[in-house]
Amino acid sequence: MDHQAFTQGVRPGSVTTGHEIIILICYLMREIGRPVTYEQLSQALMSQQLVNYFEFADAMSSLEKSGHILADGEHRWSLSPLGEQTAATFQSTLPLAVRERAVGSLEKILTLLKRQQENQVFIEKREDGYTVTLTITDIGSDLLSVSIFMPTREECEAIRRRFLNDPTYVYKGVFALLTGDTATVGDLLPSKEDLFE
Repeated sequence: MDHQAFTQGVRPGSVTTGHEIIILICYLMREIGRPVTYEQLSQALMSQQLVNYFEFADAMSSLEKSGHILADGEHRWSLSPLGEQTAATFQSTLPLAVRERAVGSLEKILTLLKRQQENQVFIEKREDGYTVTLTITDIGSDLLSVSIFMPTREECEAIRRRFLNDPTYVYKGVFALLTGDTATVGDLLPSKEDLFE
């Protein structure tokens, strides 16, 4: 008989047994389809209150020992063929809402990480406030680099979040305003997704 998972801090309707947590991890890794770190997996599941940290750690340890997951040289995990089979066979035993929340959460984390790698935000303290520099990098020259003065750190953080949520929107807006060419950039509609939620 499967043991009941420790559910402190876990929202009702989530997985409640160690076996279910193992299936959820395999399912999530299969759906994402690329290597992920331990931290990314735990953050995705715990931010949605789908699992307890101790149960997550226990499940990851079990999956490693059983050969369901494999680590690469950069401390990223991927599914073995056994893990793939487990996910495919048992995914329907997990509630659909749990599966969707887990995948959506990890996708947000990975999208934000990609945006942070491709774009830079530098906040510099000044005598009378802060300067925020936003840069969209490219293979050669930067596509955009703009600095703005803000009086508080909180305002800088708000700008950082908005920029990383949708760097393309910022680029299109600056391009359209400076060139007067609104036709080239198309509609200036920001993304409704908040990667920081």
